[in-house]
Amino acid sequence: MTSTVGDALLDQLADHGVRVCFGVPGVHNLPFWVGAGVGRRPRIVGVRHEQAAGYAADAAARATGGLGVALTTTGPGFANALAAFGEAWASFSPLLLISSEAPLGPRRTSGADDGLLHGMRSQVEVITAGFGARAVSARSGAEAVEALPELAAHALATGRPVYLGVPADVLASSWTGSNPPPLTPPLAIPSPGDVTAAAAALHGRRVVMWLGARSVPAELDVIRLAERLGALVVPTYQARGMLAGFDGTVTVPPHEPVVARAIADADVLLVIGDDLHGMTTRNWTMPVPRSIVALTDVVDASLGDYPLDARVVADIGLGVRALLEQLDDAPALPYSGAGAMSAAVRADIASDDRTTAAARFVATIDAGWPDAGALVVDMCISGYWLGGYSKQSRPRRLLYPVGWGTLGFGLPAAIGPASLGIPTLAVVGDGGAAMGLGELATYTQERLPLALLVVSDGGYGMLRYDQTVAGDPHRGVDLVEPRWEDLASAYGFKVVRTDDPGAGLARALTQARDGLTCGERWMVVLDQAFHPPRTTSPRWRES
Repeated sequence: MTSTVGDALLDQLADHGVRVCFGVPGVHNLPFWVGAGVGRRPRIVGVRHEQAAGYAADAAARATGGLGVALTTTGPGFANALAAFGEAWASFSPLLLISSEAPLGPRRTSGADDGLLHGMRSQVEVITAGFGARAVSARSGAEAVEALPELAAHALATGRPVYLGVPADVLASSWTGSNPPPLTPPLAIPSPGDVTAAAAALHGRRVVMWLGARSVPAELDVIRLAERLGALVVPTYQARGMLAGFDGTVTVPPHEPVVARAIADADVLLVIGDDLHGMTTRNWTMPVPRSIVALTDVVDASLGDYPLDARVVADIGLGVRALLEQLDDAPALPYSGAGAMSAAVRADIASDDRTTAAARFVATIDAGWPDAGALVVDMCISGYWLGGYSKQSRPRRLLYPVGWGTLGFGLPAAIGPASLGIPTLAVVGDGGAAMGLGELATYTQERLPLALLVVSDGGYGMLRYDQTVAGDPHRGVDLVEPRWEDLASAYGFKVVRTDDPGAGLARALTQARDGLTCGERWMVVLDQAFHPPRTTSPRWRES
């Protein structure tokens, strides 16, 4: 059987450990579907919208630390995936978006391709100009095959998504060449001078360690550094679950006043693998110590424009180990009370009449979903509570789209980890769920180990709260909902409905979790309008 360039690219993805890709077929990218799943090539999970393909690939990458792959067709298919590309960019997720492009044969000599079917001026320029991301628009099979290893290596080394475009006629052309193997990018070695400056700033000081997405692969080294410094550890959203067993780890967000005070009262804030995102720093108004030291493997990480005493740009593991060597003789001034601090915050939330229901909800989810499973949440009030306050036993369990603030992420993103066999709970609001209801067909067709929890409050609850705080009338935020029971039945789901975020939800989760073991898919509908947590911007001033 003759191999095509599309086959060659699938073979390369298999070489990179990719087992599943996500996509929608189109006339320009059909060669991928011909060769997918043959031999060791990854299979393709066919979703109902290209945006879902991107979200699912992003979530698969977050859940595993490997490469997530989305396949789209030219023009509208590519454009539909851009929201997912932006979310992956903002959240440091190694997504590879491969799209067909307008075929070379009928292109006009002027180079303008927008008159062709699915044509547009330049897909690659959308990526490079819009995000500053690495992108290649191949013009031959050899160029496409040679570009993939470099793009994959860049995505894995930086956590930034990348793009490969292949003209439709090139994708379908025969391929007889050999495939280059995966690349192992050289690890960035820390500058000795930078390490010395960082160690000097940390020496004998009370340190708060602020962890971001890029620190996750180096968790074992980070634990050693935290122990050596006696640090108070604050994992940000994409690092939730890191150092879960370390006594100094705070398990509630830095937006809580008691945590914010502990950060501000430290001598040094040591930022590892994070860019000090606006959503975690209250748009850079969070009080910080006089001294800030950063260790990042991303050269363009903004770090919120905070002035730094020292900055080490290097592979995170190498940088942490270099700091440990410099700190061997430095006395630690250990923090204590991280557990009590976290417990006090949870007790305060539980005792506040506005947030008691939310506290019960978070506790129920914590107890009701297995540690080995994945928890995918949307940008909704219930997602904000889980993203900031749920107890995560390990990193890569909680998948949360706070990077770009991407409403509609949760329902389709859950397809990613579930397609890898990970028992997955998707928690969405009724408004965000409406953006991806077609993916319920994907849940069923692929027989995914996946349960869907819809928290129903009649629309966009967070925006309704924003309008209330601003003194504005409620406009555009109250939505007509489907009859969830009928919708569930239409897609072959079992369904249970409750208005109790405690025992009632616990029973429903037990049914859903147990149902996964016998191939059932469950939709749980929770009728509840939660008060937003302090992580949301209308409540930042309370801190």
